[in-house]
Amino acid sequence: MDREYREMLLLTGLDNITEEELKRFKYLALTEFTIARSKLNTADRTELAEQLIQSAGAESAVTKAICIFQKLNYMHIANALEEKKKEAESKYMTKTKKKETQKEENRSQAEKCSVASATCSDKDFKKTIEVCSQAKPQKKQMVGEQEAIRDLQKDPLIVMVLKAINPFECETQKGKQEIFHATVATEKEFFFVIVLNSQFKDKFIPKKTIKISNYFWHSNFMEVTSSSVVVDAESNQEVCVPNTIIKKAGETPKISKLKTQPCGTIVNGLFKVQKITEHNSRVLYSIHDKTDTMEVLLLGNQSKTKCEEGDKIRLTFFEVSRNGEKIQLKSGPFSFFKVIKAAKPKTEMKSVE
Repeated sequence: MDREYREMLLLTGLDNITEEELKRFKYLALTEFTIARSKLNTADRTELAEQLIQSAGAESAVTKAICIFQKLNYMHIANALEEKKKEAESKYMTKTKKKETQKEENRSQAEKCSVASATCSDKDFKKTIEVCSQAKPQKKQMVGEQEAIRDLQKDPLIVMVLKAINPFECETQKGKQEIFHATVATEKEFFFVIVLNSQFKDKFIPKKTIKISNYFWHSNFMEVTSSSVVVDAESNQEVCVPNTIIKKAGETPKISKLKTQPCGTIVNGLFKVQKITEHNSRVLYSIHDKTDTMEVLLLGNQSKTKCEEGDKIRLTFFEVSRNGEKIQLKSGPFSFFKVIKAAKPKTEMKSVE
């Protein structure tokens, strides 16, 4: 488990915060860990992870890091790290119990078969052992699945699909897989949805009414996983969504309003690029509208997407974040970024021809 804790602390935690956020993390780390201030301040992300682990141990370092992220209101990082920790611990416990159960079952079966050896051939004995060795792990697997959906909302929710983007490949806790985003609504409100199983794409058709069960509720979005159930609603369960809600769900929020939203708020919208600043694997876009300007921080592979000043960028599943005193939008592991090239002036098009 030590290796898993080390990886998640660095890759899921420290690697996904900005330089300013890293400074704030180090400041609070002084109260949680026994590390000299001078040593802490000069450490890069890898060195910091090692210092935290040496001070408190791998598991405790991850737990304390989650606490610090929560205090700083970096909830996306805190939640991702907490989920990664729970998943790793669950797998470890399941694997350990499975080994113990397997040993116990084999021992018990061997004792039974030794008693019946007078009437049991070698072939029958091997067959009995194989059957018994398979039975218990299957039962354990079922228990594990039940535990995994313990916190799910099991009651069905009937919604109308407003929008769904095409699936795209994303790095998740289960490795690379195709996911997609959607927007759904009831008669009273709309929700952003992240669907972690692209096989559900044929259900998320605009204007179609569907029924979703076994889904996760987050603070401001819904998560549909492979354990969820998505089916067509009955004809008498059609949802009539008011045009006001449909319009509101498709609007790009004003930048002036975004700056008043709490950190962690999910944002979808189309924005015009005013300026671009590149920093290694990070790209900072300055966006603007009639109300204000704002920065968008793009992390990871999507930062390689070609974009020029004057182009528009469509942001899906970005979140409001804080960089020092500034409020910005930041990409997360499930964010989707698309560039819409600006139309060239007619005079420029003629000269090209």
